[in-house]
Amino acid sequence: MRLEHLSRRLDLDLRIKREDLTDLALGGDKPRKLEYEAAKAVAADASILVTCGSTQSNHARLTTAAARKLGMKCALVLSRDRYQAFQANLLTVYLMGADVRFVETADHWDLEKHALALCDELRAVGERPYYIPVSGTTPTSCLGYVRAGLELADQLGAANVRPDAVYTPFGTGGIFTSMLLALRERGLDGSVIGVSVNARLEKCRENLERWWAGLCELLGRDPARSRGAHEICDEFIGREYGDATEGCLDALMLMAETEGILLDPVYSGKVFSGLLADHAAGRWASGQQLVFIHSGGTPAIFAYHDEIKRHLVKRGRTVDA
Repeated sequence: MRLEHLSRRLDLDLRIKREDLTDLALGGDKPRKLEYEAAKAVAADASILVTCGSTQSNHARLTTAAARKLGMKCALVLSRDRYQAFQANLLTVYLMGADVRFVETADHWDLEKHALALCDELRAVGERPYYIPVSGTTPTSCLGYVRAGLELADQLGAANVRPDAVYTPFGTGGIFTSMLLALRERGLDGSVIGVSVNARLEKCRENLERWWAGLCELLGRDPARSRGAHEICDEFIGREYGDATEGCLDALMLMAETEGILLDPVYSGKVFSGLLADHAAGRWASGQQLVFIHSGGTPAIFAYHDEIKRHLVKRGRTVDA
């Protein structure tokens, strides 16, 4: 959909693909990935899905919901952090009856060994666990965002739009890589720009190569094929994953006050802050066509209420609460 008010404000032709509106437990990008991994779990006769993530993991929320929709249990290994208040995503996983285990770790992306140990524990008591890695990204699950990229290409074609750039999040890199492959398959040659929310460039590039090779193998495509214009930027992460930077919070405010659309401070807000920074630097000329992928995560705004309140006050908003 076209963002009419923001397009006028920024003097661009700006469009958004709203993955926050997918139909599973408050939405987000994960259902497209989980569709494939959950199918493999059903085929394996699993009784319980096991995954891992941060305390306020969107992936944990949506994996729990997918498990319940399929009549399975769900067990989660979550890293302890300062957002462990009983609200937002954490509230929803308890509400849906997940078995939640917290572990101490310096990096929530390094939880696999704990999750695999939990799988062993569950097998010992007769369960049939199926493990889904952090963020749900595997070569197979990336097919969900190949389909999303093809869907986006169809939507843009119907609107007679050939975007100059598509901005996506770059967490594990599944969305970015899959979108890049799908858009090139459809002959769209605008730049695909991944805004990293956690990892520095070297790790992001490793992930791109990993998922690109895996997808090309699954789809029978030559991995040496041209990828066209693409880039990954890591300057919007802040101090660490989940850091609600000033630019990110400004991006949340701008989207909310112009379009009534809520972003989140971990993924979509960071991506939009990257787009806004490029615009402010003069990268995009009047009327150029940009697409922003909103990957969801909106429940996180409730866990970040203190940061958001302070930022609103800093920006001159009266907050009587």
